[in-house]
Amino acid sequence: MASTSRIVELSNIISHGTAQIDVYLRENNLAQPSFEEHARLSALPENAPAHLQQAHAAAIEASLELQQLLRGVDSLLMPSTDPTSLTAISRFKIASQVPLDGEISFVELAEKSDMAEHDLRRIIRFAIVHHRVFREPRKGVVAHSAASRRLAESQTLRSVVGMSVDEVWPAQARTVDALVKFGKSQEPNASGFALANNTDLPFYEYLEAFPERAQQFGGAMSGAGIAGLQALVDHFPWSNLPDQSLVVDLGGSQGHVSAFVADAVPSLRFIVQDLPKAISGTDSAYRIPNSMGDRVTLMAHDFFSPQPVEGVDVFLIRYIFHNWSDEYCVKILRNLRPGLKTGSRIVIQDHLMLQPGSLPLMKERDIRSMDLIMLSLFNSRERDEDDWKTLVENADPGFKFESAKRQAENSPSGIIIVSWNG
Repeated sequence: MASTSRIVELSNIISHGTAQIDVYLRENNLAQPSFEEHARLSALPENAPAHLQQAHAAAIEASLELQQLLRGVDSLLMPSTDPTSLTAISRFKIASQVPLDGEISFVELAEKSDMAEHDLRRIIRFAIVHHRVFREPRKGVVAHSAASRRLAESQTLRSVVGMSVDEVWPAQARTVDALVKFGKSQEPNASGFALANNTDLPFYEYLEAFPERAQQFGGAMSGAGIAGLQALVDHFPWSNLPDQSLVVDLGGSQGHVSAFVADAVPSLRFIVQDLPKAISGTDSAYRIPNSMGDRVTLMAHDFFSPQPVEGVDVFLIRYIFHNWSDEYCVKILRNLRPGLKTGSRIVIQDHLMLQPGSLPLMKERDIRSMDLIMLSLFNSRERDEDDWKTLVENADPGFKFESAKRQAENSPSGIIIVSWNG
């Protein structure tokens, strides 16, 4: 019999990790974690030493496992927290009605939010105990917590929460219904999102009729556009390509990714292809720097149509495939063939699933959650290395899968390299 039980072992991990964090914060005169209005946004700064970040992750995972063990097996079968309170807080813009560094009564807040006072009160009190969103410093009075203040001050966070409550959660509630109704369909409108919105349109087409929702989704995704750019430069030998090699950035929007790579490798030329509305840039503040000259140009093109540019050295496809089912990804690859020549490469930056249990628990939770979100919204999926190989093989025998490498330790994304030998 083991000398130490699992619950004690977990408790020791938590104690050891939190003690290290506490010492680091004290030695560097940093504030302790708190839920108060002006608290730090995270327990550790981003530049904390690697061993502390590992201790931090271990303590979080141990605390989750310990809580699950102590609560018992039946609690594992209950759905996650009811989203009603956060949905109401987002939809009625309640956080912005609570004064920063001040207080407001439930009665006044209900009037400002155009809600019945008794409904507002139970929504806020649910949010306090489940999410630590808001505080009730004394009965009948509301003040900000760190989380609600963030919601009041950050437009990006408001967009992320809004997208979650307006798009993701309703779609997830109907995803199993979609699996029953549509079976093995790979159509993009065979989704929980389509059922939740009573539409036959795929996600992006449907949102075109709702500019505010489309803008909110774009705001929530704004951080994703710049993530991993340096990894893209570092994980493919761009500088080994001959001078004036042509790179076509498929679905590249306003060209910020191509401009980044072009700045790192001045010998390359880029054509950025996307739908006419994306290329026009009416919804984007980004513009290709004048210093790029004509090295980075824009072209309207739908990647479900045959490629019009011939003799392409590299096709760059970044976070496109995970939005589509295998059937549609095969169409995208096949439509590249008119632009390919022997030795052409396809550089794919996208999510790269690992085997279960090979990532830390929190990282694996994140990527498994993303996988189900793709199912709910797009009827698409994330893929592991074997999935990418199968996808490439099914598209055309001329495609050769070369490699799939994670762009950083514990990163959910990777760089997949495919060549054309057809």
